[in-house]
Amino acid sequence: MSTATTASPQHSSWMALVPTLDDDHVTRLNLTLAVFMFASFVVFFPAWLIDTRLLDSAHVWTKPQKFNISLGLHFLTIAVLIQLLPRDVRKGPILLVFSYLAAAALLFEYVWVTLQAAQAKRSHFNFDSGFEALMYGLMGLGAFLLMAIALAVAVQVWRKGDRSRYGLWLGTIVGLSIAFFATLYFGFAMSSTSRYVGASLEGGGATVPFFGWSREYGDLRPAHFVSLHMMQTVPFAGWLADRRGWNAKWVVAGVAALQLGLAIALYLQARAGQPFWPV
Repeated sequence: MSTATTASPQHSSWMALVPTLDDDHVTRLNLTLAVFMFASFVVFFPAWLIDTRLLDSAHVWTKPQKFNISLGLHFLTIAVLIQLLPRDVRKGPILLVFSYLAAAALLFEYVWVTLQAAQAKRSHFNFDSGFEALMYGLMGLGAFLLMAIALAVAVQVWRKGDRSRYGLWLGTIVGLSIAFFATLYFGFAMSSTSRYVGASLEGGGATVPFFGWSREYGDLRPAHFVSLHMMQTVPFAGWLADRRGWNAKWVVAGVAALQLGLAIALYLQARAGQPFWPV
């Protein structure tokens, strides 16, 4: 995406691989985190294939691998969408602070999720010891900080973003804002009860490949997944509306409403104890 900013004369390291992104500190930080997570997916891929140990009906490395992909996409999205902001805003204290808070949260959660997977122990829903219960609680704070950068970007884009690409501008504000509130709501609803409705944590029966969502019991994770990825789909819809000359307000509002409605429907279906994709 081009920017309404002063372009950097040179790109360093892998920034040269993404020449449409400006080479400022905050963009570099978020892109570095994205590359780190995607690289981790590649590094752990052999262990994911070879290690046959199971944890709650899934291979022990499935959770870290989902974590690596999801957060790689999360930080790549932030790095791309902040290009809507002037360079001085990107370099300002607000996005700098929120980016470093998100980076600290990511490193904390990455280490804990990976360490627990290596020991075939849960990183989430683990109350086996006081320490593990404390770490689970801290992961809730980490999840909040990981999403807070999205809301901070949405607010800054609303205040100072490039409105010449109206669809992308609107899609970024709407997508990041709704994803922030909806993801936290579904995440906290899940953490206060369980991922399953009608089954124990140890296993939800037959599952969807890779995702591990139960096909036999209500599972709250699909709603969380759909709401989280509004961060990508709604800005993309706005960008597409700009490219095609569509009415951006209707496109962004329509995609956001459909996706949020789908997340709510999946949540209510799971609460009723029904799998979204029955066996």
